[in-house]
Amino acid sequence: MLVSLFLYFLPAFLARHRSDFTAIFLLNLFAGWTFIGWIIALVWALSSERQGPPQPVAAPPPQPPAEGSFFCTACGKPCAAGARFCSSCGAALPATQR
Repeated sequence: MLVSLFLYFLPAFLARHRSDFTAIFLLNLFAGWTFIGWIIALVWALSSERQGPPQPVAAPPPQPPAEGSFFCTACGKPCAAGARFCSSCGAALPATQR
């Protein structure tokens, strides 16, 4: 008798640490006597809990260009002082900005 009672409530026992334990227990209690209700409760208890969508991570704020640096005229990215070519797009930099 105890073994059959344990088997009947096996889905609820397996789901005891889940956030939706109450729903699984109620399904097991009221519909577990039907074989399909017991199977649904068991599958639900063994399925992995869905996680919410991942929260986007905010990009760090842009850093101001270092002293003596300037911006590329082709792509707008900061370039180091004295550079001949843009490190981002490879465009030749004007001699006045070197």
